[in-house]
Amino acid sequence: MPPAHPHPRPGPAQPVYFVHPAVDFALAGGLSILFFGALVLFRSPTRTGGIILAAAQLSWVVNWPHFSATNFRLYRSWENIRQYPLTALAIPWIVLAAVIAALWSPHVLAPYFIKLFLIWSPYHFCAQTIGVTLIYLRRAGIQIKLWERRVLTSMVYSTLFSLLVRSEIKPATLQYYGINYLSFGLPAWFLPLAAVVTSVTSAGLVLCYLLWCRRAGRTLPVVLLVPAAAQYIWFVGGWLWPSFIEFVPFFHSLQYLLIAWSLQLKEKKDRHQILPSPRFVLGESFRWYAINIAGGALLFFFIPQWVSKGAGLPLDFATGVFIAGVQIHHFFVDGVIWKLKRSTVASPLMGNLAELLHPPKPIGGIESQS
Repeated sequence: MPPAHPHPRPGPAQPVYFVHPAVDFALAGGLSILFFGALVLFRSPTRTGGIILAAAQLSWVVNWPHFSATNFRLYRSWENIRQYPLTALAIPWIVLAAVIAALWSPHVLAPYFIKLFLIWSPYHFCAQTIGVTLIYLRRAGIQIKLWERRVLTSMVYSTLFSLLVRSEIKPATLQYYGINYLSFGLPAWFLPLAAVVTSVTSAGLVLCYLLWCRRAGRTLPVVLLVPAAAQYIWFVGGWLWPSFIEFVPFFHSLQYLLIAWSLQLKEKKDRHQILPSPRFVLGESFRWYAINIAGGALLFFFIPQWVSKGAGLPLDFATGVFIAGVQIHHFFVDGVIWKLKRSTVASPLMGNLAELLHPPKPIGGIESQS
């Protein structure tokens, strides 16, 4: 006699990776970990002119396009704008007003505007790291408990705490594109506190990973921990390596572009009912990337040049204020359009490259649905 409650046969496993284990590992943060290891191995901590030039050149093809990709996703259709009317139509004017105020008051308002940006920026890095980790957990079929999610967020934000403590521990006047701003001058005892908090929460996240493996009955892909491990290197482990810190925005942008590119292709395919094919993937990838290279250059190179010439302001000053404004707008938009609670976001993020390249194989005369 069959058992009263037979175990159901498991369905096809959801692919964990967007592209391939090695590609996802690299772009989700693994490349930054390997790069940091190479710098340590060859004892190259110095921020040389070549390092600065390489990071600046990479900004054109990775850093800046990642900001443009956010605007493209929000403003590519009226449907999207209607879905997020406050973010799409009101926030840009608020940010623009703040930018104009900072340009008008370089010694009073501009330093506060820059300070806001420099604190919000690493917070945004942390939010992305948490989001990418949750996406990979969902793709791996892992349902995390509330306390496990709190451990993850605590670990990631502990790296932000550590970064801010080291940045603000001494009262000093610092500069961003020639704009002077003040550090907070936090007490020195914050340093050991930050080290303890980061160590404890990191150990807690490793414990969570072991529990997830036990719950799943298998060794889970290490990519589940890669974003958080990279975050630790970015904000804690690599602090004394200026040659590495120069490339942290580049690695953050790579992580973002992997997710945004995959979502763009999946949504375009489903929205227009396009048959999967290499031609579709290559053509749409080229179009999307070209648009975002152009958009990034417009936002970070051409508009600051025009603002500087039109307003008669120093180029460094105009560039610093405008870059801060573009990124603050980016932080607002990203906080809205990537909510995983929305099925319109979560569902496309379950796709992978294979289903974009090849039509589903027929099973028993009926085509499987992606």
